[in-house]
Amino acid sequence: QEEWDAGHIPDATLIPLDQLQTRVNEVPQDKRVVVVCRSGNRSAQGRDILKQAGWTLVTSMAGGMNQWSAAGYDVVTGP
Repeated sequence: QEEWDAGHIPDATLIPLDQLQTRVNEVPQDKRVVVVCRSGNRSAQGRDILKQAGWTLVTSMAGGMNQWSAAGYDVVTGP
């Protein structure tokens, strides 16, 4: 939650990594999904969880929100 509140991509959905396996049904399978965290490490784990559950249109964002915000892309703060 703290990372989310510090800054996330507009229109993103928060599903903490430790909840992903029980909430995979909230992730669309018919759209491209990019898993994001602050630095890019946990997002790779999230991507792997989704791939193991059968998702094919999924990737993780290298560099995470740190690189996203450093590049000047839009960031939303707060809950």
